[in-house]
Amino acid sequence: MLVAAAGAVLLGMLGLTIDLGRAYVIRSELQAYSDAAAVAAAFELDGTSDGLARADAAAATGPTNLGAPANRYDFSTRAVSGIEATYSTTFSGAYESSAGATANSRFVRVTASANAPLYFMPILPGVGSSKVLGASSVAGQALEPSIGNGMAPFSPDAHNAADPNFGLTLGEYYTLKWPPPGQRDKPGNRCSGDVGFTPPNSSSSRGFINVGQGNGNSALYDAIVNNHFYKDQPYTIGSLIDWVPGNKNVRPAVSDRLNQDTDTTSVTYSSYTGNGRRLLAAPVNDGGDPARVVGFGAFFMPPDMCQDKNISPCCAEYVGPGLIHGSRKSPGSGAGAGVYRVRLFQ
Repeated sequence: MLVAAAGAVLLGMLGLTIDLGRAYVIRSELQAYSDAAAVAAAFELDGTSDGLARADAAAATGPTNLGAPANRYDFSTRAVSGIEATYSTTFSGAYESSAGATANSRFVRVTASANAPLYFMPILPGVGSSKVLGASSVAGQALEPSIGNGMAPFSPDAHNAADPNFGLTLGEYYTLKWPPPGQRDKPGNRCSGDVGFTPPNSSSSRGFINVGQGNGNSALYDAIVNNHFYKDQPYTIGSLIDWVPGNKNVRPAVSDRLNQDTDTTSVTYSSYTGNGRRLLAAPVNDGGDPARVVGFGAFFMPPDMCQDKNISPCCAEYVGPGLIHGSRKSPGSGAGAGVYRVRLFQ
């Protein structure tokens, strides 16, 4: 009788361990999914209602580039169905569904819930055959005060350093690379946004900046195409601009980077549907002597960005906030200028 009683207790404890262990695994799977889904959704936020809709879809499926469905739990045998995505402009603010959230929301909270089956615990009074478990994660676009890797080696001039958008107009084209001084006022040698604007920096400065790559054409090619950064410290707001002097032929690098995009033909950012390779994150300088970084912005490369001649300007469309390593046409969802990076906050 004692052995039978002890056996019943042991079996009960074994069953309890199995149910609790399974619930722990499912809870961990839900947390992993909500983390991945929140990050995937945050990449889709671009300051528009379409971005919120894409974020809803990303939250429901999770990352789609993993080679296997991300939306799974219970040892990858079931799809998570209880998923809710809500949005806010600040991490600690009120989170609303996409229907009520503001378009420039930068943070997304993904909550995932699912039933964990119980096989042994239901023998206890009041315990059902399953238990609802849940997990929650918050990801968002954090404003970057400095950039190393991921920064383009250009520095356009601010028209008004005190303005949140540097005095630049969204949708207008500005100079990333200036022609030699004697060529700047010839017909067709001005970007439309810089007509009537006098470059404030020295005549030897063309707009290229040194990210530790040196002054050669091949080094600039690597910095433009691969966004490699070789300095010990990133560029930050207030950093002195280290100019690359003289005129360089960067048209091959610009063309190669553009051709890495899945959309190589769109003329304007509003019609662009590519993978993000045509978006450049660049520090904007104050035009001082010496020049300093006043902020960062995103610029869209048109198909003819550097035109046909080495003495032509390189013009890019200003699109406002940028998102480092963004997918699709991600300009970032923050207000005004700046460069953002997606992070998991909670």
